[in-house]
Amino acid sequence: MEDPDLLAQGSRGAGVVLDVGVTARATARRASQDGAGTLQIRERGDAARFPITQEALQSLQGLEDWVVEVDLQHDLPVAQGLNMSAAGSLAACLAVTELLDLPQRVAVEAAHRAEVRLHGGLGGVVSILEGGVEVRRKAGLPPHGVVERTPMVQGFFLGTLDRPLPSPPLLSDPEFLLRVRRAGERWLSELGPPPIRWEALLSVFEVFTDELGLAPLPLREPMLKLRQEGCRCAQTMLGNTLLAWAPDEDAEERLIRAFRQAKLTLRRVHVGREGARRRPVPPQGEVHASERL
Repeated sequence: MEDPDLLAQGSRGAGVVLDVGVTARATARRASQDGAGTLQIRERGDAARFPITQEALQSLQGLEDWVVEVDLQHDLPVAQGLNMSAAGSLAACLAVTELLDLPQRVAVEAAHRAEVRLHGGLGGVVSILEGGVEVRRKAGLPPHGVVERTPMVQGFFLGTLDRPLPSPPLLSDPEFLLRVRRAGERWLSELGPPPIRWEALLSVFEVFTDELGLAPLPLREPMLKLRQEGCRCAQTMLGNTLLAWAPDEDAEERLIRAFRQAKLTLRRVHVGREGARRRPVPPQGEVHASERL
């Protein structure tokens, strides 16, 4: 039975926090009269619609008395299994709560509740609170949930197909969630306590990818080819993006060539040392939130 407290809900699983994510800059001023506040969300200066971010911000107590503008800068594409929705909502909430002099925990809880309520990544906010490799042993925001961390210095590649895979429809489907739960229960137990080895994590990613079978042909072909050539390759969940790692320089050249031949957008990224954080920049609040795969 689901816990009625959204803070105790979420997902179990494992992932990698990235050294790139979302930066949010916020400005706020008192509205001319009580209850006359407004909220404007932008992406690099242009009006934008991010439902999970908006849901999280509007849940902040007292926001209705402020005129708030939040400008987001996504380093990676949205709806590609890179947890940009969680990063964006958390970054925005951290920036706004900094301006309104609210505790950081208020921002974290607002972002987590919005992610669960609107069927976002379900574990994204929890994952990016700190850096490294993360394993969610028990669902929910700590102290309800349990998250284990392994610091790691590691680079790898992302290859993205120019076609998003929105997660809310899948994460609202009970049959799909049952498949995910069954697959997760089989492989999560294979990851022992920290420290987690990089190649053990990649093996779990590959098994999970194959069991869910979500990769379309433009991703499946380069993925299988790279595995045959000695690289490790899996699909990010949930998105049309491949995570790939090469054991040496020759394999890395083959990896880059395969991604380009498949017309995937190539990015080199690293495991992030830090998670979400606030960096006050008067008169604006700024935050950078790193992402989970």
